[in-house]
Amino acid sequence: MLDIRDLQGFKKNKEAMAELVFDYDLKDTPSVMSIKEKYLQDTLYTMRFLSISLEMNEPILFANYMKWFGKLAYYLKFDLDSMNRHFDVCKTIFNQQLEATFYQKVYSIFDFGITEFNTSYTNPKHRNPLISLFLQYLIEMDIDQAYDIIRDKMASGMTLQQIYLEILQPTLYEVGELWQQRIITVAKEHYITAAIQNIIGKLYPYVFREHNQKTYSMTGVCAGNEMHEIGMRMTTDFFELSGWDTTFLGSNLPIDLIVEHLIEYPTDLLAISATTLNHLVDLKELIHTVKQNEKLNHIKIIVGGKVFNDTPHLWKNIGADGFAEDAEQAILIANLIVGETHDKTSK
Repeated sequence: MLDIRDLQGFKKNKEAMAELVFDYDLKDTPSVMSIKEKYLQDTLYTMRFLSISLEMNEPILFANYMKWFGKLAYYLKFDLDSMNRHFDVCKTIFNQQLEATFYQKVYSIFDFGITEFNTSYTNPKHRNPLISLFLQYLIEMDIDQAYDIIRDKMASGMTLQQIYLEILQPTLYEVGELWQQRIITVAKEHYITAAIQNIIGKLYPYVFREHNQKTYSMTGVCAGNEMHEIGMRMTTDFFELSGWDTTFLGSNLPIDLIVEHLIEYPTDLLAISATTLNHLVDLKELIHTVKQNEKLNHIKIIVGGKVFNDTPHLWKNIGADGFAEDAEQAILIANLIVGETHDKTSK
């Protein structure tokens, strides 16, 4: 008996609970033995997201994960009855191993997630099969033709901001959907992302033209080992185009190195991106560390990324000063909160 009484106990015993779920399910379904490694991996993954949702006190975080999982299960043709049997086994193990009061909290979030899983599985979003010509060229690995579309659009008067928001960003979202549906492979998804980064590189001479006067400064970084850094890179470019002095630190940087950089190169705004739940703990720790440092507590912090777009008010719970759904909105919010700080300082 694990007798788990709180979140720390839950996090510490995730692997043990996954083993108990497997052993219990094995009694009635011997066939799961053939997929034991994958079964344990997926169960542990679910436990991890559940623990993050509990830690952040945001049930919708786990619900959003289960909504995504439901779509994936549909496209991979998982058996819905088998999945719900698995969820019932998880509930049984929770009931056996968790202290009563804590169990009620876990059960409430887990059951909410199961509902979202089933809704997503039975009502999958079917995308229009006619993907854009731009994405079609990238899928065919014809980056020159894809770039020609961008160049033609700019020649016809489309701004760089419009290129980012109306072509590049929607393309990246659709690539994620195509990968999830297994229409494209992981390798192709990586290629397309790299190709878009290559195209952005070709646009940099337009991005980094000199501005007469820099208004404020911003530093962009991705939380933890977040590898989807292209969105934050595009957001940083937006700030540069809007007259900000910008620095993009990328991803996979330890918090102490980020802090060292911010001390050495003072900035008005720190923008942090997170795509998945896995990076929220690192993001929250980074915000806390910056806010607690006397040399840095003047910095305003905004956050963005899919996990925040899917979870209203999450940014408040982790201590950020603001949240933006896209790069265009980030500029508006940043000008507001940083401008207010400068106004107060100048008085």
